[in-house]
Amino acid sequence: MKVAKSEAAPLARLIGTDPDHTLAWVYVWNTSELSILWLDRRVPPKFIDPPLPKGVLDQAMTVTSDDVTDLLKALSERASDA
Repeated sequence: MKVAKSEAAPLARLIGTDPDHTLAWVYVWNTSELSILWLDRRVPPKFIDPPLPKGVLDQAMTVTSDDVTDLLKALSERASDA
């Protein structure tokens, strides 16, 4: 039986070059899926605050692998390399 998405909790925010301007919020659903609530799509995200733990990304990718998880993985890896 597949679990339906019913609740989400905020995990992180996406920011561009201005750390005071939130571009989007990252949410994790009760199904472990990740989603992005965009506030400003005009500016590409440069950073994620805080970086997502590898376990959260791994779990999300078992549910679905798509552009959302690819973007969040790249931003989190960039943050951990800095």
